Amino acid sequence: MKPRHLTVIPKTPAPDTPQERGRARIKAMPKPADIAQCSRCGGRELIEARTGVTISRGRASGGTKCFLCVLCLARGERVVVS
Repeated sequence: MKPRHLTVIPKTPAPDTPQERGRARIKAMPKPADIAQCSRCGGRELIEARTGVTISRGRASGGTKCFLCVLCLARGERVVVS
């Protein structure tokens, strides 16, 4: 059997759809200093998620808190916004 060689293909640009144009426009808008914004899609809707929480006596304690972008999460991507 011959060894297979990997080849690098040229990068293709993102499809020029109305959704991609809207994302590019939102990402290019000036961002206020006190509003968090997703670096991937430009969305400003966040969900607070906690991982590693233990429940004792009916109360949650411990864990690590992070903010996730709602739009990316709906598409199946987990993007942490800090």
